Amino acid sequence: MREEDPRPFLVWRKTRWNRFTLPILLGCIEGEGLTEHFRTLIAGSVEEILQKVGTEKALVGFSFMTPHLLQVQEEVEVLRRGLGKEAILIAGGSHATGDPEGTVRLGFDFVFAGEAENPFPDFLRQFLQNKLPGTAILTGDKGSCLFTTNPPFSLQERFFAPMELTRGCLYSCGFCQTPRIFGHILRHRDPPSIGRHLERALPYGYHQSAFLSPNAFSYGATGLQEPNLAAIEALLTACRQAGVGGIHFGCYPSEVRPDWVNPEVLHLVKKYCLNKTIVLGAQSGSNSLLGKLNRAHSAEQALQASCWIHQAGFMPHVDFVFGFPEETQEDRQLSLALMKKMIEEHGAKVHVHTYLPLPGTPLFWKEPSRLDDGTKNALRHWAEKRKLDGWWEEQEVMAWKIVEWRDQGLVGTQIGRIENCQK
Repeated sequence: MREEDPRPFLVWRKTRWNRFTLPILLGCIEGEGLTEHFRTLIAGSVEEILQKVGTEKALVGFSFMTPHLLQVQEEVEVLRRGLGKEAILIAGGSHATGDPEGTVRLGFDFVFAGEAENPFPDFLRQFLQNKLPGTAILTGDKGSCLFTTNPPFSLQERFFAPMELTRGCLYSCGFCQTPRIFGHILRHRDPPSIGRHLERALPYGYHQSAFLSPNAFSYGATGLQEPNLAAIEALLTACRQAGVGGIHFGCYPSEVRPDWVNPEVLHLVKKYCLNKTIVLGAQSGSNSLLGKLNRAHSAEQALQASCWIHQAGFMPHVDFVFGFPEETQEDRQLSLALMKKMIEEHGAKVHVHTYLPLPGTPLFWKEPSRLDDGTKNALRHWAEKRKLDGWWEEQEVMAWKIVEWRDQGLVGTQIGRIENCQK
């Protein structure tokens, strides 16, 4: 007769939207030597969790973004009804960091805000000793986590994702959660570490290397400066020496800022990498709006970057966002004009977003602007010509759902409103 496993479950609710996050968390647990104390379950549905966990002792973890709020709330309610009394629900990720109090109100027992690599292993150790923190919100020190000390993915679970290269952002764009989660100090995984982890992953079929970074061309940099070419070449050389067949850099799921693009860094990408595109974060063609957003680059720099990318033999895949608070018709016309120039002169493709108000950002409490019919028709025109992609129409609907949730008190608090105004 098979003996029952006395270890508690450590369950992760896997979705399409957190598939890059969970391998990092699992790598952290493996690096801390905690894996053997749990039965790990990576679950693709609530039904799978209920079936495999039942009423046993378990930690059930969610990592999610604001647009998925209602789905998470519904799943938490189902799990509360179906799991045993020894099940503890925990949450982290960008939404939990931006609105930890609201995440607790969704029904979670504990919420991890910010970088969880420090508080989370300690929490697991306490859980194993049948001790739990006295507070529901556990906050990691922003900007101080040495994420590079742990593996970037899980060999034990064979769960891989693009390797996280850099944390932190030197900038403070008003709509972006990244610097509010990770701070402004750049921290990079060094080339020898990258090479070692790639070599370990190769036997498991990890032959294509892509990376996570808020600005790929800032790799190895410490401050506001041009790309560190020596560091980038050392990174790409380490990947090649590890035996990786395909290296992808400066493309999805990373992007590059216009003011960090130059012919020299593009030459390195061309020399070592297989990607045919460079993802460029232009965001707007209006210098006035870029200034209000605190982007710290100009439309002219975005145009020059697109030109250099094209001349280097890549297709510029350029991000634009519409619907920002206080965005004017003139702002949109300038963005459409810049898009047209990039498409016609540089062979670019544009990836269009509609602004989403995200908790924890300075713009969260401001109203999005509604896109006019002329702008929508122009975007659809380029989509029909297969020069534009993105989920901007769905995001326009989602933006106003988030506003509704905010006004209902489902997202954000008045305390958060005061703190945002001070950022």
